[in-house]
Amino acid sequence: MFLLGRGERKMKPNKMILRLSQKLAGKVKLATLESLPLHEDALLDWSMQMFDFDRKQHVIISNTRTLYSAVFLAGRISTPHALLITGLQAIGEQLDDDLLLEAYQTRCTTRSMPVRYAKSAGKSVLGSMNELITEATHTLADGENLAMTGAGVNRILLSALTDTAGRKYGRPYDVMTRLLEGP
Repeated sequence: MFLLGRGERKMKPNKMILRLSQKLAGKVKLATLESLPLHEDALLDWSMQMFDFDRKQHVIISNTRTLYSAVFLAGRISTPHALLITGLQAIGEQLDDDLLLEAYQTRCTTRSMPVRYAKSAGKSVLGSMNELITEATHTLADGENLAMTGAGVNRILLSALTDTAGRKYGRPYDVMTRLLEGP
């Protein structure tokens, strides 16, 4: 799991953070994004990046701390609200496929909650998401559907994550599972 660096503040609960790449923010016409600290509740902090594959726009949504991800098509998405709804639906479907949805819903309220759009969290998260995008494009090139693509990216080793013994290199699926099982 990601650790907070020195001097980083946690954001107080009650507002979900959706961190967008500049390219994706431009697509949904969000001219300015604020810099926000990591959310106190790791389950309410998500990052998104857009990428092209096979002449179609795709988005990867990743939990900012665990890098647990889902991939979805973004061609017709043109507003922040549509991006939010489609992203949450994609991550919900991925959690359901991985049998983690019930634990996620237990930890997160389903009531409507305000969302704050923000800049990407930092180079470490962006670099890891770029690794996930590379894996996603390879999986898509092999002819897999979006659900299988999400399952694949959630099982690769990333240096930004740690395993259960605290050693460098962990899998997003494993880190998300530990987070959901936590207190």
